[in-house]
Amino acid sequence: MSKLSSWFNLIKNNIRTGHSKDAESFSRFLFKNADNKRYLDWGFAAIIIQFVIFKLCYPFADFFADSYTYINAAAHHHNISFRPIGYSRFLEGIHWVTTSDTSLTFIQYFIIQAGALTLFFTIRYFYPLRKVISNIMFIVLVFNPANLYISNYICSDAVYIGLCLIWFSLLLWIINRPAWIQLILLSGLMFLIFTLRFAAIFLPAIALFALLLSNRNLLFKLTGTVLMVLPISLTVQYIKNITAKETGIPIFSAFGSWMSMNNALHMYPYIKVQDADLPSTDCKELNRIVKQYFNSHAANKPYPTLTFDYLWALNSPLKEYQRSVQASKKISNYFCAWHAVAPVFSQYSNSLSLQHPAVFAHYYLWPNIKWYCLPPLESFIIYNVGNDTVDSVAIKWFRYKGERVTCINKTIQATILQPQPYWFLLVNIICCGALAVVLVKAKRYALPPALLRTLLLAGGFWIVNFCFSIYAAPIVFRFELFPAIVFTAFSLLLIDRLLKKNTHHSALQ
Repeated sequence: MSKLSSWFNLIKNNIRTGHSKDAESFSRFLFKNADNKRYLDWGFAAIIIQFVIFKLCYPFADFFADSYTYINAAAHHHNISFRPIGYSRFLEGIHWVTTSDTSLTFIQYFIIQAGALTLFFTIRYFYPLRKVISNIMFIVLVFNPANLYISNYICSDAVYIGLCLIWFSLLLWIINRPAWIQLILLSGLMFLIFTLRFAAIFLPAIALFALLLSNRNLLFKLTGTVLMVLPISLTVQYIKNITAKETGIPIFSAFGSWMSMNNALHMYPYIKVQDADLPSTDCKELNRIVKQYFNSHAANKPYPTLTFDYLWALNSPLKEYQRSVQASKKISNYFCAWHAVAPVFSQYSNSLSLQHPAVFAHYYLWPNIKWYCLPPLESFIIYNVGNDTVDSVAIKWFRYKGERVTCINKTIQATILQPQPYWFLLVNIICCGALAVVLVKAKRYALPPALLRTLLLAGGFWIVNFCFSIYAAPIVFRFELFPAIVFTAFSLLLIDRLLKKNTHHSALQ
């Protein structure tokens, strides 16, 4: 108990410790330091060379179902869509300047690489690393082939990841050298990130933890809290209002309701659902369709461990219920019907999960934990989902000469990216293991105050990301690329710290 008390006192004292006002400016560190200038030169050269080589192999962008949803929303200037509208707005902005898919994918690649370099230089600025560790971190972050492949997709992932990396780098500034301007930048980035992907709804929790750890007064922390929460709150309310106006359903994310329903159905074959247990007549009607589906498909398809099929398959109970509601209520179009069933899906899935938490954990959360450890490559496995052609909306948007798209090899990317899930597992193990060792023995390692607070932030980020990821949806690798980059950087930072400690012991002996 006394050890635990002393550890918390150490953290408390460290949070109160300030920083030298004579510290070198970041711009001078970046542009006047010979090593950093070299890293910058190599970084920009690597971005150009890698992209040119990649485009010789993949002259066209990569497409999957979401791509056409984003393009369609951009082409028709929709206010809402099946997916968050932010990326469609991004497409509109680029399209106003150029219709080239090569230009678009380069901008996406530059954003994600800029995010990786921002994190790299921020870590080097606050925590001097030995040269070999810096070199390894630079190579892994800048020369990761996953960055190229995800940037070639017409989807929000690359832009989202790049902005998230810049956002996380700003959190390191909040902890190490907080300033008011950083709160404005964080708030603006939070808005942009959230409009790209609603999964970013967990990020303010990380920002609030960083503010708590920062060496500033209560006013600064309260202002930061408001500026982190306000963009999301206003965006949620705006989307609810627009959705109510266009579909008649005041809901924030219909897709979230569909996904929640997909997740809950993983446990359905292993529980008994009685009408008396359901909260509404609509839920009872939905349950009738769900029960009929599982009764008729049990022989053909034993229940998979994890799947998105309940969400997308045309014969799924979700689609069947949507068709039933659309017909009975005479809803004019698919989009409105898709939103109309969402509140029922939320009510039904929440009811099942709350009534059977242990079964839900066993048949959905536990398999998803396994997927977290080794996330499937999913759409990374094959170029253009195996098709030789693209839809007409993409042809028109990018002004292609025809419907055919080509590449050097459709399936070679699966081989190139095969190590990525194992890399993610490795950096999780190293990051968590080394973090535990260093934090438990914080006094022995004589951690600088700012570094201790930063490592606490990294630990908090790992916990929140893990919990959110395994609950929100079946995990795939592209969902975890942002955390993978962060964990890689912190794994190497922790290894550097452990090596310094061992070197110090050797010198004493």
